[in-house]
Amino acid sequence: MFAAGAIMDRMTTVPLTAPPGDDTADPAEAVSTERAGEPAGTPVGIVELSERVVASVLARCPWLIRASAILLAVLTLVCLVAIGTRLSPLPVIPIPLFAAGFYFLRRLRAAEIRTHRLRWALLTAVATMVGFWLIAVVARWVS
Repeated sequence: MFAAGAIMDRMTTVPLTAPPGDDTADPAEAVSTERAGEPAGTPVGIVELSERVVASVLARCPWLIRASAILLAVLTLVCLVAIGTRLSPLPVIPIPLFAAGFYFLRRLRAAEIRTHRLRWALLTAVATMVGFWLIAVVARWVS
C-alpha cells in the first residue's frame, strides 16, 4: 500500500507564472486570438458558434448543396410516383415544402454573410424534414 504522503513527496510542482524579474518569454511569439473589428473579450455565443459550424461545413464540403438539391428532387419524385401508385392526390401535400426547401437552398448557395448562411441552412433543413415527415403521415392516411 502506498500512502498519499509518499505519492505527494514524489510529485514536483510547476509554477503557473514566472517569478518576478524572469522575462524569458518572447513577446513576438504571443498569438492574438482577437479578430479584426471585434472588441477584446467578446464571448462566443451559441448563434455565432452555429454560424461558424455552418460556414466551415459549407467550405469543407462544397458538394453538400448539390447533394441536398438531388435529395429534394428525389423526394419530390417519390411524391409524384406515389400519386400514381396510391391513386390519391394526398401525396402532393409535401411537394410545396420541398419546393420551399429548394428555394432556401438556392438562397443558401448565394449567401455570403455567415448569418444568412445559418438562416438559409436552417430553413432548408426544417422544410426538408417537415416534408419528409409529411410523406410518412400521408402514407399512413392513404394506406
